Amino acid sequence: MKVTICAFDAPNNLDGPTTWIKRLLPYFREKNIESRIIFLAANAKDLPAYKYFVDEGFECTLIYWELFNDEKVKAILEDVKQFPPDIFITNYFAIPLEAGKWIKKAGIPTVMVLHNDNKYHYDLVKKYAANNDESDVSSVVCVSNLIQQISQQTAPQHKSIKYIPIGAPVTDEVASLSADGELKVVYAGRIDEKQKRISDVAHAFCLAAAAVPGTSYTIYGDGPAVPAVEEILNTAGKDQPVQFKGKLKSTEVQAHLLQNQVFVLLSEFEGLPITLMEAMSCGLVSICTNMRSGISDVVTNNVEGILIDDRKDEFVAAIKKLKEDPALWKEMSQAARQKIISSYSIETCSNQWIDLLKQLVADAGKRSELILPSSKELKKIRLDDEFKRQNNPRPAEILVPFYKTKYMLGRLKRNLFKSK
Repeated sequence: MKVTICAFDAPNNLDGPTTWIKRLLPYFREKNIESRIIFLAANAKDLPAYKYFVDEGFECTLIYWELFNDEKVKAILEDVKQFPPDIFITNYFAIPLEAGKWIKKAGIPTVMVLHNDNKYHYDLVKKYAANNDESDVSSVVCVSNLIQQISQQTAPQHKSIKYIPIGAPVTDEVASLSADGELKVVYAGRIDEKQKRISDVAHAFCLAAAAVPGTSYTIYGDGPAVPAVEEILNTAGKDQPVQFKGKLKSTEVQAHLLQNQVFVLLSEFEGLPITLMEAMSCGLVSICTNMRSGISDVVTNNVEGILIDDRKDEFVAAIKKLKEDPALWKEMSQAARQKIISSYSIETCSNQWIDLLKQLVADAGKRSELILPSSKELKKIRLDDEFKRQNNPRPAEILVPFYKTKYMLGRLKRNLFKSK
């Protein structure tokens, strides 16, 4: 079987969907499934995901963000025509979903993947899976039960909206309590405000450090809010055992998690967080905000972790509870690790993907030649405003007019030559 999947890349890319394909595609290769990756990428030298997969021997191609939408769709279709797969995975991007309409007509099943519980992802379902006609994607894969439920409500006629979580590697080593009794608490993830509420995390760490003796706190990650975190730790966290240690490679995350006992995630919204599952597989007890998300798939309050409704007093109370009751921490630690081993390992989740892909290929019927649409048809493509805003990756805003002018002049030049 051959699979083509679309992915995102940009300098310092640390997003969860990239970590997901770093686990899924090597497993596919072990099972004799060939994978080709189309990266929708920033026009930059530092493209870590692209470099990783090229170094690992995967077939990859780059399509740069600054192309006009019709040019991006055309580039995807030309790649699929030249290297025809048995399955085309659009992931969560509108541009591949537009290309997928023609790809599906050629008898190649298309699969959308929903990673987050937010308006953007459900708008994708509404536009590309709820039409009840041949323009719908063949299947929608959701990383959490909640996302599946809302997607089924959004597209009730669709017959293939599946729940397949992202798998986590299970470590041989397991976290343990410190010999000196210190409780070590960690956050690892993107350093941003909108989703991760990282300033609230930093303030919560400083508050708990002052209130609960014998605890220490570490923040790992990278993102636009790094200066805000550093400012908080230099003021509210001054002389407290709270530190920011910068970004980690995806291959380093679990080794650093194992040096701690508690993992913290105080996000505004989530799908099914990869780092949370990595922490649980290491035996860390989690403290998470009790949000509408896939977290409830893996964490039951006071079983595998603690769910809280505010990021101040309840967070401090949760830290104090785990610090003062080592037996409770051990019980939750064992439950967290067992949850991942039993239901969320890479092998378990990847095999669910393989079963789905085999079924889609079996149901696809006869293949036909992929007919490339005319330039006129492609230029009719109009993305909804929400999809335009989310059409990652983006450049610095100051460069947008430059690149748009550059490509408009290039298009004008090509049209002039054609008319001669």
